[in-house]
Amino acid sequence: MQSIVYSIGYESIFPSGFNSKSYYFYSKIYLNNKDIEFLRKGNSILVLNNQKLFVFNSISEFKYYFDKELFKLPKIDKEGELKLVDLSLLYETFFLGQDRRNTSNLIIKGLNNKVDFLNMIYSLMGVTITTENKYDIENLKKEKATLESKINSETKKISIIKKNPEIASFISSASNNIEFKNTSNQLSEIHQKIAELKKNRNREENRKIKLEALISELNSLNRSLNEGKVKCSDCGSDKIIFSNEDFEFEVSNNFVRQNIIQSIKENISLKSEMIFEFNNEIIKEQEQLNKLLDSTTPETKNYILFKDDFADSKEIDKIVISLQKELKIIENKLETNEKKIVSNRDLQKKILSDILSEMKRYYKKIDPEGLLKFEDLFTKSGETYSGSEGQEYYFCKLLALNNILKHNFPIIIDSFREGELSTSKEEQMIVEFIRIKKQVILTSTLKKEEYDSDKYFRIEGLNVIDYSDLQDSKILQQKYVEPFLKLIEPFGIRE
Repeated sequence: MQSIVYSIGYESIFPSGFNSKSYYFYSKIYLNNKDIEFLRKGNSILVLNNQKLFVFNSISEFKYYFDKELFKLPKIDKEGELKLVDLSLLYETFFLGQDRRNTSNLIIKGLNNKVDFLNMIYSLMGVTITTENKYDIENLKKEKATLESKINSETKKISIIKKNPEIASFISSASNNIEFKNTSNQLSEIHQKIAELKKNRNREENRKIKLEALISELNSLNRSLNEGKVKCSDCGSDKIIFSNEDFEFEVSNNFVRQNIIQSIKENISLKSEMIFEFNNEIIKEQEQLNKLLDSTTPETKNYILFKDDFADSKEIDKIVISLQKELKIIENKLETNEKKIVSNRDLQKKILSDILSEMKRYYKKIDPEGLLKFEDLFTKSGETYSGSEGQEYYFCKLLALNNILKHNFPIIIDSFREGELSTSKEEQMIVEFIRIKKQVILTSTLKKEEYDSDKYFRIEGLNVIDYSDLQDSKILQQKYVEPFLKLIEPFGIRE
C-alpha cells in the first residue's frame, strides 16, 4: 500500500536493499468525480488529469499543484509564517504504513513535529491561532507604551523627565545602547527574511525563464518538424528526447510534444503565482522595516519637547484627550487579538477533546477490559505502544480522525493485523470499518490454515484480493511488464 501513497508524494520507507528511485510507481485515483492518474519516479511526478499531462520535477512543485487542483491543503505556522503542510503530514491522517510505527511521534517526520500535526488538524477544522503579523503585536504594544508616555509627558512635564522610561532611556546612554541593540536585532531579522524571500523569488523566476525558453525550443522544433525532418548527425535517428532527472519523453511524437508543452505552460503559470506570493511577502516585510525605522523618532521628539516653554493648559488638555483616544484604539486592537487567540485555543482544546473521546469510544468497543489511556493524540515519549496495543491505538486514532475531520480520503492500513491481533478484535475492527461507509484498504499476511477457512470471503461488504500466488520480492513479475507499459503509455514516457 505504500506504493499508492508514494506515487502521490508520500515519503515512504522502503525495505533496505530496495532502490525505489529506479522504479516507476503508478496509481489511478478517483477524486472530485473523475479519475486522475499519477506516475512517480524518484522525486518527479507526472499527472494525467482530464487528458492533460502535468510534469513536476519535485515533490514541492507537485504540492502546489495538489493544493490548487486536487485538495486545498491546510496551512500551519512554521517559523512565524503560515505555510502549506507537507503531503506526508496530511497523509498520516488516513494512512498507516508497516514500518517505523511510533505512537509517541510522527512516522515520517522530515521537517515536521507533533505540534505541526496537531496544528494541521486544527487548520483542517478551520481553527488556527493567527495574529496579524509577528511584528504587528510588538508594534501595537510599543505604540501603546509610547502613547502612555506622551500622555504622562503632557500632564507632568518637568517631573516626567526623571520618571518617564522612554525619556530616561533616551538620555541614558547605557539604556539607549540596549534599546539600539534590540532595534538592530529586529532590523537584522527583517533584512534576513527579505533576503531569503528574494532568493526564493529569484530562484522561481529563474526556473520560469528556463521553462519559457524550453517552450520556445519545443515550438521551434514543432516548426522544424512541419517543414522537414530533424535527425541526429551521429546516428541518423529522428527520435528526439526531452528529459528531466527521472523521466524521458519522445517529443518527436506530436501528441506527446503538445502534452509536454501544455504541462510546461501550466508549470509556468504556477511559477508566476509563486513569484507573485513572494513579491507580496517581500512588500509586507519592507513595510514592517519602514515601520520599525519610523518608530525610533518619538523619543527624540519628546526630548526636544521638554526644552520648550510650557504650552497653555487648555492646549495640553486637547493634546491629552487626543492621545487618550489613540490609546483606546490601540488597546481595543490588542484586546480583540488576545480574545481571538483565547477563543481559538478553546476551540482547539474542544477539537482535541472530541478526537480523544472518539478514540476512547472505539477502544471500548474492541477491548472493553483494555487498560490503554488516551490522554493526547500521541503517547508520551518513551511510552510507545507496540504489538496489538499499537494496532489498537492506530485503529482508534485513524477512525476518530475520520469521524471528526469528515475527510474524503480512504483509510489505508498496511499490515493490518500486526502484533498478533486477536480474532475477536480483528472482527470487531472490520465491523467498524464497514460502518463508516467509505473505502478502506487493509493488507495482511495470512497463516496457512486461514486460507482454508475462507473467513474473509464470508463477510458481507469485503472485497478480498489474494496476492499469495505472486512471487516473493518481485515488485513486478515479467508477465505483467507489457500490461504495465500499456497502462503508462498515455504518459508518453520513453522506457
